[in-house]
Amino acid sequence: MDEEAKLLRRLKNGDGAALEAAIGRYTPYLSAVLWRAGGGGLPPEDQEELLSDVFLALWQNAARLDPDRGGVRAYLAATARHGVYRRLRARRQDLSLEAQAETGAEPAAEDPDRLGLWDAVAMLGEESLELFVRYYRYGQSLREISGAMGMKLSTVKTRLFRGKQKLKQILTEAEGIR
Repeated sequence: MDEEAKLLRRLKNGDGAALEAAIGRYTPYLSAVLWRAGGGGLPPEDQEELLSDVFLALWQNAARLDPDRGGVRAYLAATARHGVYRRLRARRQDLSLEAQAETGAEPAAEDPDRLGLWDAVAMLGEESLELFVRYYRYGQSLREISGAMGMKLSTVKTRLFRGKQKLKQILTEAEGIR
């Protein structure tokens, strides 16, 4: 039985330590999912609140989760994305067109002149985004990342190195620097 299946079984049995384990294991991944789904536009406090909501939903719905339908990671990602979309939809409804005009708020659009670092990281793909979030935002060691993501240590090192090279290329092109 794999680690995720064991974790799900423990959650279904109401093991609070299993929830703590899930939080430790999946927070960096979910942070990347939330950031990407929100287009980088959600304030950090909204992301933290959504993270809490996602883990609360996991705890409340663990008994109903079917390991054949994707497991814990898939459930958490889907719940996180749904939460982001609900939050963004509510925010858009709160801003009338007039208020949008007054504040200059516009729907998110790619503006290469204003490409931020994390926007560029997101362009690397979901797996690279998770690696960067785990390493640079949460300060996890390469060994911790290797274990959490089920990769060899050398693979983690290589993907971070290549990701940094690609990131440099993306940012250089966005700035028009050759």
